[in-house]
Amino acid sequence: MRRLLTPPWIVLHFFAVVLTVAFGLLGWWQLSRAQGGNAISWGYAFEWPLFALFTLALWIRQMRLELRKDRPVATRRGKPEPPPMTSPFEAAIVAARRDEHEPRAAAVEPSLDQRAQGSHA
Repeated sequence: MRRLLTPPWIVLHFFAVVLTVAFGLLGWWQLSRAQGGNAISWGYAFEWPLFALFTLALWIRQMRLELRKDRPVATRRGKPEPPPMTSPFEAAIVAARRDEHEPRAAAVEPSLDQRAQGSHA
């Protein structure tokens, strides 16, 4: 729990609270404008509170991820983490890199310059 009280987290907490309150106040302001006859404000009256909820959801998610970071894998609930993604072209990439570093591959296949000289001679 102490890691959520470090300076970067305190700044994050501050911004989350400020944004949530600001979005709530903007929603209230748009609701009062909509009730006064401004039809387009009805959309904004529902949009701003959604932004506030989204801010809260991200804030809570980030705190939960931070607290879960150092827990051992055995005590975590749910599915295990998937293995890192691999490219379907990985074998071809490794082979190409290997060929770049092997001098015999270049010696076996003539270069373009050698081919051009051989065809004109």
